[in-house]
Amino acid sequence: MDASLQSYATLLRRFSDIPDSEWQWFAARLHARTLRKYDYFIRSGEQARFIAFCAEGLFRFYYDTENGNELNKSFCGKGDFVASFHSLLLDSPSRLHIQALEDSELWVISYADYIGLYDRHVCWERLGRRMAERLFIKKEQRERELLLCSAEERYRLFVNENPELHERIPLYHIASYLGITPVALSRIRRRINLG
Repeated sequence: MDASLQSYATLLRRFSDIPDSEWQWFAARLHARTLRKYDYFIRSGEQARFIAFCAEGLFRFYYDTENGNELNKSFCGKGDFVASFHSLLLDSPSRLHIQALEDSELWVISYADYIGLYDRHVCWERLGRRMAERLFIKKEQRERELLLCSAEERYRLFVNENPELHERIPLYHIASYLGITPVALSRIRRRINLG
């Protein structure tokens, strides 16, 4: 088995005990996809049809504002799932863009095949529930930080929780994610001696 596919199996089995026969059925429906830096997994306005697992690389999830600004919602890297869940769950156009920030490798499955898993074996329902719980916790933590933490506290949390990503993401993207200007981020970094 491909090493990145093996790491995907290992990750999913941390969430649910997936029998080998179920894994083989699932793996047969996966296909590899390569995205180059700045390529899009999905653009706002497109209908999502796939869920992916990031085997290598880095992505940003962002929204466009009416005045043409880009607001970063989140980042994901190796070991994370890549999807426009709003679009998939509501069968509506995506409201966000998902863009590769580095050359990236994905394992992709159609949403139709993914949903079909739930009727095959209880392991897939357990996996889906635990993935949803993980996403909910991440979303709740992000909301808490935006509501209760200062910009400096949000930056420190970002650096501490994402030490490997921090060095790979351009500072203007981090500033957008934190809800501040690049100038404000530069001041914070100088104040805490990071650059």
